[in-house]
Amino acid sequence: AAAIEEGRGIYDNIRKFIRYLLSCNVGEVMPMFIAALLGMPLPLLPIQILWVNLVTDGLPAMALGVDNKSPDIMERPPRDPNENIFAHGLGKKIILRGIEIAIATLAVFVVALVLSDGNLNIARTMAFTTLVFSQLFHVFDCRSERYSPFQIGFFTNTYLLMAVACSICMQLLVIYLPFFQPIFKTVPLNIFQWLIILTAAGWKTFGL
Repeated sequence: AAAIEEGRGIYDNIRKFIRYLLSCNVGEVMPMFIAALLGMPLPLLPIQILWVNLVTDGLPAMALGVDNKSPDIMERPPRDPNENIFAHGLGKKIILRGIEIAIATLAVFVVALVLSDGNLNIARTMAFTTLVFSQLFHVFDCRSERYSPFQIGFFTNTYLLMAVACSICMQLLVIYLPFFQPIFKTVPLNIFQWLIILTAAGWKTFGL
């Protein structure tokens, strides 16, 4: 029984890991693709995309791999050994969440362009930060396919909390530290801009 429980826990964590990484990758690629199709300026620079991959695909993804087992893990019926890893709607969840992240990022970019009278550095900084925070919020959604983050609890995986906190600090550094600003083409953001970013990034996870 202990071996079965452990095996199910490992399989669940693999699905969480795949769900998180693939949906985030979809969310990164689509804004660039849509902007190019529409003839818009690119919402993200190559170095910003590389930074997003470093910040969001590293520690948070690994923390999902050591997530706690679901409380009902032994109440489920046996899994078909020939079952696809994307079974039970996982593929659909990946694509839909990726689209939502992409729309949030692109929408913030367009809004920022309008509000800043076409200032690309402001718009890209806001889109860049929206993409990062959308993915960091999404990591909590990936902890379960059956329960919401509120049902599981945001504080039940210490490693994940530390990983997200570290990623947030790293993102703040590239926005506010003068040394990084010319490298990443970022500018400091004000409270109003943060409200737009956090609303767009967190509406799905927190029901904003």
